Amino acid sequence: MESAIEKVLADGVRTGDLMGPEGGVPVSTSGMGDAIVAALAALK
Repeated sequence: MESAIEKVLADGVRTGDLMGPEGGVPVSTSGMGDAIVAALAALK
């Protein structure tokens, strides 16, 4: 799980509360969940 989250964050995907000055791809909470699930599937 942690590896998937780290991958998503490294890819620049962020919810509004995690957006910083470095920018990124803004997504909803469900969009973040979808990205993490996709990253988990890719790790298998």
